[in-house]
Amino acid sequence: MTNEEKVVSMDDYRKPKENEVPSMTELNTKTSQDISRMALLLALLAVLLAGVLFFKANQNINVLTEDVTGLSSKVGTMDARMAELENLPAKSKRMVMGTMIMEMAQKASYLSTQVDNQEQAAKLLQAMELLQQAKPAE
Repeated sequence: MTNEEKVVSMDDYRKPKENEVPSMTELNTKTSQDISRMALLLALLAVLLAGVLFFKANQNINVLTEDVTGLSSKVGTMDARMAELENLPAKSKRMVMGTMIMEMAQKASYLSTQVDNQEQAAKLLQAMELLQQAKPAE
């Protein structure tokens, strides 16, 4: 082969040929295929994103359910404490009454040692015993 043949053959490759120019229908078909591929890709991405969001929301709902369960147990504890506080005035009243009764019993015991009459001392000791029996339970 000569140099001239090589150049000619290279020129053939460099020159665009008339029959290689795509027609409008081929271009339209290729463009619509490319748009279809992009639409399919976007649809797959949308489905993937929806799945991720669903699982994230499901996880958040599970966490909220656990929090609500914890709060309900705390509310139960608070209700029990409130019931105790409602009974507090009655409890403190019983404590004050018990203290006053014990004070009277101690005074009766002291007076029984100070009186000269045995009959009065016996009655004061009896009063002390009755007062100790009357002391309310705490």
